[in-house]
Formats: sequence, structure tokens, C-alpha cells
Amino acid sequence: MSIKINLGYEVRDFEKGIFVENVPFRQFKYNMLISGNDSREKSAVLSHILNQIYVRVPDIGVLLIKLRSNEDTYLYHLNKVYEYGEPELEIPYFLEHTYSDVNREQLINCLNAMFGFHYEMKWVMRIIIKHYKLGRFPNSLVGFLEDLKNCLIEHPYDKEFTESNIRSIEKAIEFIQEDSLLERILWIPSDLPEWLKLWSEGKKVCIDLSSCDPQIQKLLVVLLCQILKNFVPTNESNIPSGIVVLEDADHILEEPPHDYYRKTYNSNRDYYGWKREKNYFLTKEQIEGAYEDPNYLFNIQFESVFRDLIVNEFRYRNISLITVCVDMFKIYKFLNSSSKIKVLFD
Repeated sequence: MSIKINLGYEVRDFEKGIFVENVPFRQFKYNMLISGNDSREKSAVLSHILNQIYVRVPDIGVLLIKLRSNEDTYLYHLNKVYEYGEPELEIPYFLEHTYSDVNREQLINCLNAMFGFHYEMKWVMRIIIKHYKLGRFPNSLVGFLEDLKNCLIEHPYDKEFTESNIRSIEKAIEFIQEDSLLERILWIPSDLPEWLKLWSEGKKVCIDLSSCDPQIQKLLVVLLCQILKNFVPTNESNIPSGIVVLEDADHILEEPPHDYYRKTYNSNRDYYGWKREKNYFLTKEQIEGAYEDPNYLFNIQFESVFRDLIVNEFRYRNISLITVCVDMFKIYKFLNSSSKIKVLFD
């Protein structure tokens, strides 16, 4: 008998083309979106759904990622809450026992996006990772970035290109070291993080990042998704293998201004085209200048990495994402298009 979850509201059943209030649990594999202004109304719907999942499929783990303060979290009946800064919270930048060529490439894309590095820095990362025996990465992400910097110094490209990328790496190191809690949280532990073990055992856990600034939240959210992707094998399950809830997604997943980027690039293309022909490349600063946004490389690469994680990797593993936001038209478009169950409030 098919397990059904009551949503409390009628939604369109994308399989039958009719409006229903009770949705087969298997449809949660195709993600869910809860959008609206009233935070209490959204929390009530979310708790109503999660509490049914706890009872009807108790072996399915739920990871709630909390980005803003929410007094209604108690409604979710969580097994454990990890707050940012607590010693038990570990979000390693890589799980060593999951090392493979595919995971290596995805880690490279992830790190390049998180710090908005130049696209060519991916090649430098590949060089240094090849020197790590059996995927034995430095425990500290700062150590990895120091290796990346030293590799550039020892094997320089063009002087202007090298100096530009060294500045980017030093800025990334400074960003991590500004917060001693962050550097510790990103450390590669000897064992799996406790929250991951609990989630895999069917527990309901929350990682509370509400005290972090948005940039740290973005970094940790994409790493959490990367960890789950590496940990959960691909499968053909008829129901979700696990659930991830991202509350207040608007806070960090705002759609980049693609129309603005196209317009500014077209107006600057002649000048920067000449620069590229002259030097055979554009530095990070020049690329961002062409689009008139110092965060261009970060915005574009971060969106691309997150899309790949949710649309492809989570789907291959049947990990369900429940996105909660205020305005679904302001977050990444793929979060809207890839969510087949939608509960929308005015």
C-alpha cells in the first residue's frame, strides 16, 4: 500500500493532473517547494508534513538546515539540534573515505565556486591533489589553500595572472581565519560527523546556521549538500532515501542578475576582447570588470555547483529537497522548476 502524506492544502498531482491534498510519499523524490510571506503558516505546514514522515517512514532521516531564527522549530520534534560553534558540529570540506576521480572533480568545482576563484584555478587544484597520496588531503582547508598558493608560486603562469590568483587565495584564507569556529568546523575528522550518522540512521537533526553571516552560510550549505552526495550511493529507490529541508532559502540562494550580466558584458565586450587578445587571458578582476560585479565569478559558479548537486546528484540518489522561501521567483529558478510538489501562500 502506498504511503501518503497529507499536506493540509490541495496541490496539483503532477502524475494524475488533478488537485489532491494527500500526496504519495514517493513523489517527494521530486522535491517540494513551500513559498509565502507568513512564516508561521509555512512552519505549520512543514511541521505537519515532517511529523507524518516521522510516524509513517521512521527510518528516513531528515536534515533541517536553519538559516534564520525561527521560534517554531520546536514543532518539528527534532532528535538533535547542532548550533554553529558547538564542538559536535563538523562540516568537513571533504570526506576522505569517499575519494574517487568523480568526487575529486566535484570538490574542485565546489571549492572554486565557494571562493569565486578564476576558472583556470581548477587546473592548479588538479595538480596539487595528484600529489596527495590516496586522496589524503590536509585536515585543514587553510592547509589546502596554502598548498594551492605555493603551487602557483613555484610554477607561475603569467605574472599578472599569478599575482591576481594569489590575492584571491590569500583573501580566502583570511576569510576562514577571521572566524576560528569556521576553520575548526571545516576540519577533516577521523570519523564521520555525528549529524551524518544520525541522519543515516533515520534521525531528525537540525543544523542551525542562523548566527552566521550569509557568506559563511553559503559555504556551509553547499558543503553539507556535497557531503550528502558523497555519502549516499546512487540508487533506484521508489521512495526518498533521505530528506533535506532548507529554510529561508531566499537568504542565500537569490537568483543572480543574468540579464544585467548580459547587458554589461555586451557593452564592455570590445575593450575586454582586446585585452584577451593582447594577453591571451583575462584576470579574475578583469572578468568581474567585464560584468561590472566583483562577485560575478562567485555568483555564477555557486549557482552552477548548487544546480548540479540538487538537479543531478540528489536526484540520482533520491535525496528529497524541501525548499522553504518567501518568494519563489527570487530564488534560483531551478529550485522552482525541479520541485514537483508546491504549496504556495499569498
